[in-house]
Amino acid sequence: MPLVEGVRLAVKTLGCKVNQVESDALVGLLKALEPVVVAPESGADLVVINTCAVTTSAESDARKEVRRARRANPQAFIVVTGCYAELAPDQLAELGADAVIPNNRKAELPGLILQRFGLPADPLTTPPGEFWGAGERGLLNNYIRAFVKVQDGCNAGCAYCIIPRLRGRERHRQQRDALREAEGLLEAGVQEIVLTGVRLGSYKGHPRGIAGLVEELALMGARVRLSSLEPEDANQDLLDAMRRFAPQVRPHLHLSLQTGSDRLLALMGRRYDKDHYHHLVQQAYALVPGFALTTDVIAGLPTETEEEHQETLAFLEAVRPSRVHAFTYTPRPKTRAASMPQVPIEVRKRRNREVQALATRLAEERAQSKLGEQVEVLVESIRQGKLYGHTPDYYEAEFTGQAHVGQTVWVRVHGIDRYTLQGQLESIKKEPARLLTVL
Repeated sequence: MPLVEGVRLAVKTLGCKVNQVESDALVGLLKALEPVVVAPESGADLVVINTCAVTTSAESDARKEVRRARRANPQAFIVVTGCYAELAPDQLAELGADAVIPNNRKAELPGLILQRFGLPADPLTTPPGEFWGAGERGLLNNYIRAFVKVQDGCNAGCAYCIIPRLRGRERHRQQRDALREAEGLLEAGVQEIVLTGVRLGSYKGHPRGIAGLVEELALMGARVRLSSLEPEDANQDLLDAMRRFAPQVRPHLHLSLQTGSDRLLALMGRRYDKDHYHHLVQQAYALVPGFALTTDVIAGLPTETEEEHQETLAFLEAVRPSRVHAFTYTPRPKTRAASMPQVPIEVRKRRNREVQALATRLAEERAQSKLGEQVEVLVESIRQGKLYGHTPDYYEAEFTGQAHVGQTVWVRVHGIDRYTLQGQLESIKKEPARLLTVL
């Protein structure tokens, strides 16, 4: 293919926030193409699909995206990477992918793509197998909230999970590199930094782990949010940092529960029990002003009894999360849980519906306490005359008024629509102005 400039680039990212960071990093490394980001159905020259394989549904979505991309862009160069590329490279090629690159070769992507379009490959930013996908910013991030990847891989080996096989052993980014990236983002006008990783709480790039990195960022003036943590990785040091710097360090944790049965937690290789989880959450509610909990639950894990399902529902009532991501268990190939006795699929689906119904009720009950309150919101977008953003405790907000993207405002809540607070802007929070610039 001859040398071209102004390549029409479509990027589809499935799955976790780590994938989002890596997609953005890839775009940043393709600057020589002068890419113009377009929708996948808009006649792209280059399509990158970053896949997930955490569930069979995620795998199905990956296959659909490849078929859709090939139909919409018959002449495009289609590159598929991510976790499903590890599992099914031949199938993805049959569906229309021109190149299938597994996670451990993602560092080769920029050179592969540049060479395809007739440009010399730049030296790899990191060697294959090392920490990759950080520090380069592309065209995908709106720069109001920016994800910073500080960890990759997982050593836990939970019985139901295939991710350690697809992401490899844990790797940790050195604090100086993470802080340097964060400093650049703040100087460019980013308003909130989200730390992310496959197992973020295991972070070892700082002597005090993730708590130390959070404190360093807060002392730099950053507003910091954490993505998902394992319950055994959230400790007193982290809660103390959240307490001291709230709401600058956002008073919200996503702590994966998976089940409220101690027997199942042990069987699945989880490294905590209900007492540990409950004590941690109660500490957070007591110590961190305005704390909110979100969590994950897997309905119908192998051998789960009806009594254990009811235990999960009762435990959710006890810890009262503001949001629950509920999944129906599906066996993952080459995991220990796949060979265990399985709960009938119709029972798994029914239990998932019951978890979701409870989650909706809990979310509505918690949100009702916000009615009439004045809440802080970071404005992230404006669409059709309405403003949208998130509160420090990670409620979505939809409101009317006059403000700019990137400003922090005070909103009076007058309605609730499931997980979304609805209201009217009352004032703009006074704080040092940061002008958005192109990174």
